[in-house]
Amino acid sequence: MQNEIPLEISILAASLESILCTEDLLNRPSRPPDYKVENSALVALTSALADSPQTILQTLADKVLEVLQADSAGLSLLTKDEKRFYWAAIAGAWQPHIGGGTPRDFGPCGDVLDHNRSMLFTHWERRYPYLSTAIPLADEVLLAPFYVNGKSVGTIWAIAHSNRRKFDAEDLRLLESMGRFASVAYQAVGSIEDLKSEIVAREKAEGELRQLTVDLEEQVRLRTEELEQRNAQLADAKSELSQLNRRATAGELSAAIAHEINQPLTGIVTMANAFGKDTHVKTSTDVNKLIRTVLGLVYIDLRKHTIESKVNLSKQLPPIIGNEVQLEQVILNLVMNAIESMNLAAQPRVLSIKSEITERNGIQVSIADTGSGIDPANLYRVFEPMFTTKARGMGLGLSICKSIIESHKGRIWVTAGSPRGSIFQFEFASKSGHHGAAVAASDHIRQTHPCRYNPSRMQLRRSRSPQL
Repeated sequence: MQNEIPLEISILAASLESILCTEDLLNRPSRPPDYKVENSALVALTSALADSPQTILQTLADKVLEVLQADSAGLSLLTKDEKRFYWAAIAGAWQPHIGGGTPRDFGPCGDVLDHNRSMLFTHWERRYPYLSTAIPLADEVLLAPFYVNGKSVGTIWAIAHSNRRKFDAEDLRLLESMGRFASVAYQAVGSIEDLKSEIVAREKAEGELRQLTVDLEEQVRLRTEELEQRNAQLADAKSELSQLNRRATAGELSAAIAHEINQPLTGIVTMANAFGKDTHVKTSTDVNKLIRTVLGLVYIDLRKHTIESKVNLSKQLPPIIGNEVQLEQVILNLVMNAIESMNLAAQPRVLSIKSEITERNGIQVSIADTGSGIDPANLYRVFEPMFTTKARGMGLGLSICKSIIESHKGRIWVTAGSPRGSIFQFEFASKSGHHGAAVAASDHIRQTHPCRYNPSRMQLRRSRSPQL
């Protein structure tokens, strides 16, 4: 439970008259004055004054709680600037709120001082909404003015948190009696100066806290401006990439732009490297090296989405004749699709990448995820141009991946993972192979995976909407 009660709650408040029931004190069943209880309380206050004058206020709160058989009791004093009341002592259920307070110009203590008389409130949170956060709520509250040097500077109060306890006129007499004694005792020892010093220190701390808040707000403002500037730079970068995409020959780099436009940092680095090289020259290429390069690019994304990577690369994998930029972009596109498919997936989230030599000395790469799978209704469409299930996708990524793989005399297909997810695979001849080997490889795919691949339309089996 927090000490401070928020003062900024703005709710249409009830009128003062609607929550006052002071006149009820006279109409409730009366009882004779209990001087024995009163004298016992005054003796306790006298002992506290002699033994430890600094605790007189807390002793008063304890005795009010005991004598009035209240649920909570306490003492409120005005701060030095007279803008708010400080709860200097509290006993009972509200004790954790000690050090809190209420505003001078809109609160029960302020109303008591303004009228200079004792008051009985019922459900005061209806008029002072900020008191609705002070738990437990007050069913009835009896307040009496508290004086120092003849000046009303606070209140002494008792709270009933349920309707089982109803205050009466005798309770008010006892409350005012203990308040008068405490005032005289407090003035006699000059302890009020110590209390003022404490209040000053608290106000200083509050001032420092306010300044800290101002400083933090300034830092937030500067940080917001910095982020807005970066967003503007990012928007410019996206626009530039879009222009480069329109100018790119053969369209093979569209996969990078379409897919990476929503992955700006990775995309910018990759595209900068891509446009610095010839995208048509085919040379001896190490596919394992390309896979490791891509894993380095997506390292932050894997950490961000708590995805485990399992990599099994064949050490005997022969080189192929291909374009490094294009093939790297294919691998990057498929890996980013796999990462996106696992953004909202349950654990474990695993990205598995494997390279191996086929029976005909070709090369096969598989990229598997543990996402939720592809919707069976969309299996045959995943490699179609302009088809996408993404809210902001362009539907070019997998289509261009297919085009690049086929330009390397290869094949690409997808199957469902087990127990969930997807497995994208592509295969082509090694450097030592030839076109006939690639054709034989495609025949092998048709024979071993008759439902996975059709050259005219990729009819595939998966159980989730593709991350294209």
